[in-house]
Amino acid sequence: MRSTADDVDIGKFFAWAARPRETPARSEELHRIVRRYLDEPDFASAVDHVFSGAGLDLRVDGRDGIVVTARHHSLLRLTAGDIIRRAQSSHRSVIGAVLLAVARTAYPESGMVDDPDRVAVFTTQSVVDMLDRTAQRLADESGSDSDVDDDLVEGWRRWLDLPQARPNARRRSAGDRPGAVNRICKLLVESGYLNARGDTDGGTWTARPAFRHAVAALAEDSELYALVNDLPEPIELDPADPA
Repeated sequence: MRSTADDVDIGKFFAWAARPRETPARSEELHRIVRRYLDEPDFASAVDHVFSGAGLDLRVDGRDGIVVTARHHSLLRLTAGDIIRRAQSSHRSVIGAVLLAVARTAYPESGMVDDPDRVAVFTTQSVVDMLDRTAQRLADESGSDSDVDDDLVEGWRRWLDLPQARPNARRRSAGDRPGAVNRICKLLVESGYLNARGDTDGGTWTARPAFRHAVAALAEDSELYALVNDLPEPIELDPADPA
């Protein structure tokens, strides 16, 4: 039978789940409820039922803490349009493309998503290069006798409509291709999915555990998984790069 203390800790579980940048190593209270979830099956089952009722999938471990992903029907699900509320409808396909490219660049092979010890590092320019190649390939393949979906081509064409970065520019622009990628990456940093690491190649980013779990959830959707894996191979970072 569930006690009042159980209800209080379930509430705390929700509160900590909304703070994805926190880990058990940084908070005794988070460490306590994570250990309780891992050590007490009845408590874990009660937590799972509450989160499931909200359309949320829960992953909990002693190192990463609480990682939550929303199912497609969840009222708490964050869509591409929600990420930038003021974005015009014509720009939302670019937002989705950037998100997919960031996921693919961080985890170019599916096995990497299952490796909790791998630190995914990528740069803004590597994401831009991937998007450039993909958009150009679809543009080249499109035509009257092509099997490429017109809406898909039009969506990627929106990316090509963005200006390229000006060489040797003193100030970075938020309206060019690297600026679009950086804007999404900064939002992912604020949401606890990425860390900003430096300025090399327009920006260097590392993936946090929450992003690895989010990409794993993305890969479970067969259509999105196929789309991500149809993207060209990303440019690999030079191990000797100081970033």
